[in-house]
Amino acid sequence: MKKYAIVAFLAIFTLSAQAETLKVMETVKISAPPAKVWEKIGHFADITWHPAVKSSDASDGDHVGSVRRLNVGGPILWGSLVAYKPMSYSYRVLDNGSNQKVLPVSHYLATIVVTPDGQGSEVTWSSTFEPAPGAEVETAHKAVVGLYRTGLDSLAKGFSTN
Repeated sequence: MKKYAIVAFLAIFTLSAQAETLKVMETVKISAPPAKVWEKIGHFADITWHPAVKSSDASDGDHVGSVRRLNVGGPILWGSLVAYKPMSYSYRVLDNGSNQKVLPVSHYLATIVVTPDGQGSEVTWSSTFEPAPGAEVETAHKAVVGLYRTGLDSLAKGFSTN
């Protein structure tokens, strides 16, 4: 009987210790052709179109494996390019304590895509991730949604004033 109780406890503990994988997908429509939008946002090394980013650079430009350094006015946010093709790229945020102070997530994988939408474009920014150790699910989710909305809304506004 004791053996079954221990097995049951371990099974419950294992299930409760597994992190919840979250998904976020935000979009914005822009009244500019995809090529023009991609010209603005399509370089992994330069995400200064996002108002929270003070400066950015990458070790190897738009080549897979390039490591990006984002200055967001506090700790530096580090990421790595995992896929790049015209109108789309995917990247990981590196799991480290410094990054998790800025963005309370781990196992974060995101993709930015520009697609045609009538005479304009649609930009989709999506990701999967887990809350960082010690972070609440809602806190991690709100941080990513806020990051995306701030960037996409600013991007759309920039094109509407041009």
